[in-house]
Amino acid sequence: MRIALVIPYNPLEEVGGLELGTALLAADLKKCGHEVTIISKGQSGHINDVPVWGYPDFAQLCHNLITCGNRSFDIVHWLEIFPDLGEVELQGMTSGLLRAIGVKVIMMVATSGNLETRGKGYLITPLLKQTMDAYVISNPTQLIEFASCDIRDNIHIIGFGIDTNVFRPVTKEEKKALRESLGLPLDKVLCLFMGRFVARKRPDFLLRAWQSMEEVYDRAELVVVGSGMDQHDSIEENVRTLADSTKSAHFRGITKTPEQYYQACDMLLLPSEREGQPNVMMEMMACGNPVIGSDIPGLREIIAAGKNGLIFPKDNRVLFQQAMHQLIDNELLRIELGHSARELIVSVKDVRVVTEQYLQLYEGRALPATLADYDRSCSH
Repeated sequence: MRIALVIPYNPLEEVGGLELGTALLAADLKKCGHEVTIISKGQSGHINDVPVWGYPDFAQLCHNLITCGNRSFDIVHWLEIFPDLGEVELQGMTSGLLRAIGVKVIMMVATSGNLETRGKGYLITPLLKQTMDAYVISNPTQLIEFASCDIRDNIHIIGFGIDTNVFRPVTKEEKKALRESLGLPLDKVLCLFMGRFVARKRPDFLLRAWQSMEEVYDRAELVVVGSGMDQHDSIEENVRTLADSTKSAHFRGITKTPEQYYQACDMLLLPSEREGQPNVMMEMMACGNPVIGSDIPGLREIIAAGKNGLIFPKDNRVLFQQAMHQLIDNELLRIELGHSARELIVSVKDVRVVTEQYLQLYEGRALPATLADYDRSCSH
C-alpha cells in the first residue's frame, strides 16, 4: 500500500508524542513492505528513512494531496485534527475530494477533547462526519465525545505503539552511568516530568506541588524535561518563573533521547487534565518504571492503581503529594509496579502489535469499537 501520514506538527522540527509516534509507525509500516510518506507543514527531509514532505502552509499541503490523488496514495491518514484557524474546514473538504477519487481517508483524534474543541461547528462537524472512511481514537472515553458530535460508526481504538526494545529496563550499573552522563545525582530518587509546557499537561500544578514537599528534598529530586514549543497554549513563561523558585529540581530542554531520562529516573509524574494516551506514560512503563497519573481518560485505562502505577484525583494536590511520598519512600513498591508496567506495555502496546492493528484498519479487516467498549473500560 501507499500510505500518507499527515500530521500538524513536523517531526523534523518537534519531538512531542504525536510526532515520535508518527515517525515510529511510519518506520514500522515501511518494514512491513509498504510505501510510506509523512506530510506536514515546515521542513522536508527524512526521518527513520521515511521521506517527510514539508509545505509552507496548509493550503499548499492540501493542494498537493488532491493533485497527487490516487496516483500517489491508497491511504491518507490524518494524524489529528489540524488546529489553526480555517484548517479543519479545509481538512474536511480535502478529505471529501480524496474519497471521490478513490483514496481511503482516515482521521485520528489523538487527544481527548480535541474533537469538541476543534471539530464542532455548523460546517465543521458535518464535514468530519461525511468525509472520512474511518476514525482512530486513543481511549474508549472518546467514544462519548464522538457521539456528542453524532459520529458513531467506523471508530477504532488504537493509538500509538512503543518500541519496547528501545524503551527497556536497565541494570543498576547502566542507570548509574546514565545519571553521570546526564549530570543527575547518583544517590537520590528521581521523579521525572517530560512533555510540552502547555496548559493541559499542567507542569505548573506539578511544580507547585513539589515546592510544598521540602521534607523529601534530602532523598528525592525532580527532573523536568520539556518546552512550550511555541504552541498556542504554551505556559513556558509561567513554568520558567516557577522554576526560579523551585528547589531540588533540574530543568532541561527537549531531548531526542527520552529513553535516557526514563531509564535514569525512578518514576514519571503525569498530572495532566486532558490526554489521549500519552507516549511518555507508555515509554516510562516500558522501561520498567511506575507512573503517577491523574485520574483521566487515557491514563486510567492503562494505569491500574496499586498494580502498575498510582492514580490520583486530577485536582487533588494533597493526594498527588501522598502518592509521590509513597513511591519515594518505598523502593520495593517502585520495583513491583514497574515490573507489572513493563509486562502490560509489551503485551498490548508494542509497536509491532499496534502496526498490525493499523494494517487491519487500512485493509478493511478491523472491527470498529462500540459504546460497549466504553462501558467495559468504566467497569475496569
